[in-house]
Amino acid sequence: MAEGSEGGARSDARTDARDSHPGGEAWRADALARSQHSRLDLEARAPDEDHDAERAAALCAELARDLLADFAPALVLLAPAERRRAQSLLAYGRTLFDFARQRGVEGERLAEINRFEFTLETALTAGPVGQPIFVGMARAHAERPWPEAALAALAAAARRRATHPRPASARELESSAERLAAAAATAILGEAPSPELRAFAAALVRLHALQNLGSEVRANRLPLPADEVPEGDASPLDRALLLAAARRECRRLRPQLLRAPRGLVDLPQAYRRAAVFSLLAGLRLLSLIEDGGGGLLDRPPRLGAVARLRLLAQTRFVRLG
Repeated sequence: MAEGSEGGARSDARTDARDSHPGGEAWRADALARSQHSRLDLEARAPDEDHDAERAAALCAELARDLLADFAPALVLLAPAERRRAQSLLAYGRTLFDFARQRGVEGERLAEINRFEFTLETALTAGPVGQPIFVGMARAHAERPWPEAALAALAAAARRRATHPRPASARELESSAERLAAAAATAILGEAPSPELRAFAAALVRLHALQNLGSEVRANRLPLPADEVPEGDASPLDRALLLAAARRECRRLRPQLLRAPRGLVDLPQAYRRAAVFSLLAGLRLLSLIEDGGGGLLDRPPRLGAVARLRLLAQTRFVRLG
């Protein structure tokens, strides 16, 4: 629980977890570092090789905590080996989607994603690659092989994000989130999740995006359906339109979260408490978003360290099935 508290406190200090990274270029496990003003395909130098497994694990853990934010304490509820596995996949997936979300030419974003995917394949099959995310992924692969199809689906989801930055409709938003959630869950668990579990994981993906709606809008990235917030209507002057679309997304998410216990019973025992924490945190966050009014666009609603610790304690008393 101490790790959960520490990770939660760090999360509170960040106003935008998805856009803050550790210093330097090593966080991306990029094959090449780049200058501030370069295009994606104009690289400057190769970072130093580092095959140290513990330093790789620490960096993957940091990236995973930043990404998960209020959901990060769920990782404390996993066994150490499973926690490292989840952290390495989250770090890998986060970097893929960072490439997808970059500004610039679409072809360059796709080239970065393809290169990153190819480098992982090299690390898993042809020999070590001395960059932290690949070291972490290779270590997890040695303990239990990653399903190839799941990793391919994760990269495919990033490519779809690079080429279609906005969902056209609520149905497309749901479908995209389910594909991403299914790929990640299959990679972690080693088998495809049940439809109920996939829907729950997809709801968490969408909730995370909704929680960070304000920072996404300020970065000219809008995760809401285009038919609800038409192109060109995402300026600060259109707060009412954005908030109305956010409320509709909340109404879509709540029943999916409330149905989640049906899917959690299908999880292996080792993952159930982490999933229960994620459900409790998700419901609490959804209430904060619903009750927060226009503040959603100014500052992401956060649970806070004390609330996260309380939710961790509550997971001990929840029984599934």
